[in-house]
Amino acid sequence: MIACGTLNGTLKRRISLVLAFAWLVSPALSASGAKSHRSAAAASPGFAWDVRGTWHVEGELGPILTGDPVQPGALLEPGEGELSHSITVLLPDGQQVLYECFTAKDCARGFRVPALIRAPEPFAADMLARIRAALVQQRGQTQTIPAKENHIARDEAAAAPGPGNRIEIGGLAAALSNGEYSGDLRSFDVRYQEQSGIALAKSGRSIALRVPGPGLFLLTITDSMKRPRIEFMIAVAPEQGSSVIKSFQEAHALLTEWREDFFGWPMHDFQRAYLRSLMLNIRPAAGSERETASADPPRPGVTAEPTFTPQASLVDGDIAVTLQCATPRAVIHYTGDTSEPFETSPVYHAPIIMKKKPLTIKAFAESPGKKDSPVVAGNFRIRGKED
Repeated sequence: MIACGTLNGTLKRRISLVLAFAWLVSPALSASGAKSHRSAAAASPGFAWDVRGTWHVEGELGPILTGDPVQPGALLEPGEGELSHSITVLLPDGQQVLYECFTAKDCARGFRVPALIRAPEPFAADMLARIRAALVQQRGQTQTIPAKENHIARDEAAAAPGPGNRIEIGGLAAALSNGEYSGDLRSFDVRYQEQSGIALAKSGRSIALRVPGPGLFLLTITDSMKRPRIEFMIAVAPEQGSSVIKSFQEAHALLTEWREDFFGWPMHDFQRAYLRSLMLNIRPAAGSERETASADPPRPGVTAEPTFTPQASLVDGDIAVTLQCATPRAVIHYTGDTSEPFETSPVYHAPIIMKKKPLTIKAFAESPGKKDSPVVAGNFRIRGKED
């Protein structure tokens, strides 16, 4: 095995010079950077999604549940006694990171949530806070309508009612063949009764539907063969409700962008939670954030966590990513395909090249006589024109 940071020949000397220079200038930069990172993290937490097994933030006793806030840089640790754990963390800069473990040794390492790679937009932070609030409220049961069919296509829409409370529904409805359909309409508002067998005609890019009034609805569209085809969640904006439609359109565009960059964003679940937040006035509770430091001092008896040079971020083009470890004689195991690193994973010995495609590196370090470091993740993404 090759100790972390071990290189050969000219490449070793060149990288050593670069690292030496970085070490000389790093104290002031790291101090200011850590301070700004902590303030950004405290103001814009992410949250946990699809939590399986028991997880907690280091130093806290309470378990992490789906929808709970998670700060960038937090150290997450699985509970003992269970061998299968997984957790997805979604961050307000668009990062989506899955960590899972299946053995006691792998789970014992824990997982360090990545730092933000860009400052979150105010709208993105507010959107995630609203989605999280809706998910947390739904956990304890609120105004919820269960889906009648679990395996049909889902879509979401926001519309303004026209004369006679008629709305036009596009989205996935545009892909339906022209013809006759029926619909079942259910409302989150107890004033509106469920309507079954509504006649629907598709002859263009949308389907017209009459609703009882403004509110939040679930519409199941069924074809002439009695097969459910699409379940829509529809927000019908009240008068002067253009802000609802605009906010939903902006959220849809942002989630679509994030999903293209980090595969796995739960589009439909999040769009539905966001519509529920907008239409049912669900807001984050004051003081509901977890305050977690984004940088921890070295822990006695634990191998130092691998670090990335350059730091995980948006980049302008091809780069070479170097891994380092501050613990003497440590060995770094890593993956570059988003999968989890194990003892059988490749040992780091040379820079990892990012060439024209996004790169996600996961790594941990081991050293004689010490516990393995937590797994760390670095997301490197190509800077878009909008950045």
